[in-house]
Amino acid sequence: MTSLKAYFKKVFSRFGQMLYLTLSNFSKNTMWESASACAFGFIFSFIPVTMIIFTVLVGILRIYPNIYNFIVSFTEQFDSVIKITPVLDKLMQIRSFSSFNILLAIWIVWMARKLFNSIILAMNKVFRSVSPRKSWFNQILTFIIEFSITLIIAVIIIVAFVFSQIMSLPFFQTIISRFPILSKQSSSNLGTLGLYFVLFISTVIAYRVIPGTKPLLRRCVFYAALSTASFFIVSFFLNKFMNVTNYNAVYGTISSLIVLMMKVYMFFIIFLFCAQMIYVSQFFETLLRSEIYLLPSFTSKSFGDYLRFFLFINPSEIQTEKNTVRLSIGETLYTSDEKVDRVYYLKSGAITEASDKGFTLRSQGCFLGDVQCILNQTYQADAQALADCELISFTDEEFMQIIEKSHHAARKAISKISEYTANYS
Repeated sequence: MTSLKAYFKKVFSRFGQMLYLTLSNFSKNTMWESASACAFGFIFSFIPVTMIIFTVLVGILRIYPNIYNFIVSFTEQFDSVIKITPVLDKLMQIRSFSSFNILLAIWIVWMARKLFNSIILAMNKVFRSVSPRKSWFNQILTFIIEFSITLIIAVIIIVAFVFSQIMSLPFFQTIISRFPILSKQSSSNLGTLGLYFVLFISTVIAYRVIPGTKPLLRRCVFYAALSTASFFIVSFFLNKFMNVTNYNAVYGTISSLIVLMMKVYMFFIIFLFCAQMIYVSQFFETLLRSEIYLLPSFTSKSFGDYLRFFLFINPSEIQTEKNTVRLSIGETLYTSDEKVDRVYYLKSGAITEASDKGFTLRSQGCFLGDVQCILNQTYQADAQALADCELISFTDEEFMQIIEKSHHAARKAISKISEYTANYS
């Protein structure tokens, strides 16, 4: 029973740490503004992307006009925001390409990249400390994702049409007539299901390809499913409690556009939040070490600092028997002029450092040897336990990784180095 209790305690502790790190990094990376940029990019890219999809399909539409009717019946639900049918009709009338049409096609492709470019820039902000990609690669990746997504949507439209035709066969119509609940499923419902499937597949691709850190596929699938399901729930409740028809009667069709943009903005908030969770889960140990290094002093009284102490003061996730150091009263941790190959986090107890400058008391929550490790020096004092102590040791490589991966940790390290050089100059 005790082991089960310890297991659940560790699970809830890890969940709380992951949630805090996700929220903290989400805020620090200004993902709210990035979600706005993605939603704004959607405005510029919606029609160009739609035109690219229809251009891919136009040859098939001329041969199989029933697909045209299927697409028109699905797009009718967007008529309150934008009428897509006239655009599709114009594309169907094009029989040859002129120089103007070629320039127009280039402009459409260029405008369609706005959304995908905004997504890549937002994802780079999430993974900027670990992603080695160059800007030119991101531009190429933008076009690859743009055409990949449009092709996926085109294929899904064809599959949805084929499925609707299969369901119209006499055999399936007989089954539907015997189960009235199935008769409620229309092409609009099928199109909505296809839309969420496109969102799911697109999200999996984005989470897997854009970061450049090679996150596990199962992790990408899980968070893509979480993102899509969360957006479905949000959209369901918005449709349930917001009567767009009433808003249209008062404000006109602009209200439908506002509701659509609100949904798009919420989708990108959820999308980027799950991307931040992928980053946190992928680099959890490094982020946990960074957060431990960034803990404030115990004299702080703010609620946020109390929460951080509660979540991170006992970092069981990164503590093992191998890196745990226990000292009794009077035992020595290190001596002056000893090579710095370890940095220590004082989890409990108190240590005094004796040097030619005098004595310095180190209490719970302090790091020992961090400045000397960064400056590639030896320890500058003799460290001795004043009480029973428990410490977590980090190798010099592990500690330098903290500084390299977290600019907030690097900022604190610079501050400590400045203070150290002022005292020992």
